[in-house]
Amino acid sequence: MNFKFSKIYGIILITFFINSCGLLKESNNIVNYKTKNFDYSTSPRKPNYESLSNWLVHPEKNQDKYSFLSKNNNLLRADVFFVVPTLFSDKRNESWNTSVDDDNFSEILMQSSIKYQATAWMDAGNLYSPNYRQAHFRVFDERYWNNGGQDAYNLAYEDIKKSFEVYLQKFNNGKPIIIAGHSQGSGHLVKLLKEFFDGKELQKKLIAAYLPGAIIKVNDFFNLKLMESEEETGGYLTWNTFKILKNESKYDLTIERLYLKDAQVSNPITWNNYISKDYNDHKGFLWLNQKVFSGAVVIESIDEGINIKTPKIGFPKSVILSFLKDYHKGDINIFWEDIRQNAVKRTQSFFRKLN
Repeated sequence: MNFKFSKIYGIILITFFINSCGLLKESNNIVNYKTKNFDYSTSPRKPNYESLSNWLVHPEKNQDKYSFLSKNNNLLRADVFFVVPTLFSDKRNESWNTSVDDDNFSEILMQSSIKYQATAWMDAGNLYSPNYRQAHFRVFDERYWNNGGQDAYNLAYEDIKKSFEVYLQKFNNGKPIIIAGHSQGSGHLVKLLKEFFDGKELQKKLIAAYLPGAIIKVNDFFNLKLMESEEETGGYLTWNTFKILKNESKYDLTIERLYLKDAQVSNPITWNNYISKDYNDHKGFLWLNQKVFSGAVVIESIDEGINIKTPKIGFPKSVILSFLKDYHKGDINIFWEDIRQNAVKRTQSFFRKLN
């Protein structure tokens, strides 16, 4: 195999891996899904969160085979409660919710969302991530929302709520908490924050809520506020990442601008209202080989989303990214190191305020 062909073959393999990992997958066409009436479908078994087997990640669970979880030793003074996004999107699968007993799907969640997203918070707190009956991707399509989608979404939230209640009762032991998720995960966490934190006693224990991939407007919370400095605590952060395109309307993006009217936005590089055009301010993009590429991104502008150009992480990686039009599923790993450092900084700030 000559060098030129080897390079091309390598690009094909990496592109296939990206599309398989569920983090940067996109579709430019309207997708029609197989479906059935929710009332006539059988819901998967309800998880029991007192059992460690129903957690994707838990500090007391033996997960030695995952080297990226080696630091999750339950020795930190804060906790992280992380909820994975939607990776259940098979258009031929008519089920509304996943089963926590599906080991193959659980492994996909571990090797994608946990590995490339949840680990961003692991230096700030002990990581907990419940396995839950997540709703199929089609629930976010208006064609399916009133025909079972809302029921499936509510079923998924029931699991998140129950897992958090068990976490508070059995595992938290009074520690402050970081709430984090992405996309469907962030959506469920918005509701969780309203029920457990917003204007309630538990808000005093909230270090920060990181809610990328959700649409949050100024009146969505009663007491919780969008944080506007890098050491602020007790509030939330949210953003949606867009690639700058010549004709965005040509593409079927995961989150369309139409739905972002009046959406709040945090800057995951500066964590304030300043838009820096210095690549050196970007702390790091987590790539598929677990390598962090710093200085890869600048935020060109912020409207109701974050607008960036193709990240600069060298050949052939940047070439591959140039073909991707939808950066929604890169909301976290594009800013992975920025989030990691910021989560540690906010946690330190929280404990300083206690003294």
